[in-house]
Amino acid sequence: MIWFDASLDKPVDDEALQRGIAATLAVALESVVVIHSTAEIGTLPVTCVVEPSTADAYSQVITIYLSEPSASPDILESASRLAIALDRSMMVANDETANPYSFVHISNGGQQSVVLVDPDELDENDRYLIL
Repeated sequence: MIWFDASLDKPVDDEALQRGIAATLAVALESVVVIHSTAEIGTLPVTCVVEPSTADAYSQVITIYLSEPSASPDILESASRLAIALDRSMMVANDETANPYSFVHISNGGQQSVVLVDPDELDENDRYLIL
């Protein structure tokens, strides 16, 4: 089950992602796998799929899957802990609105604020450009 997607302001390597996610969820490092294709998803409790990134800010998109949906912690609280662990700011979907261009920006210190991204840049270029 998809837990959440996040766009990271700067790319992070697989090992740092694995350590950060394990620390955020308080699980063993061996319980987390970082992969680059959904075809590689296996049976571990936590899977992070990393999409290819560019030099643009917020171009590295990660999707975190949990094998136990009943164990899903609060997304924004967990994303804040992950941002701190990775020392990266990130954006996650703003589930409080139906606006597809509204996101929650989480600083590398864990502070949250609602932001809007440029609709044209997102739709046409897959770029998260904060307005």
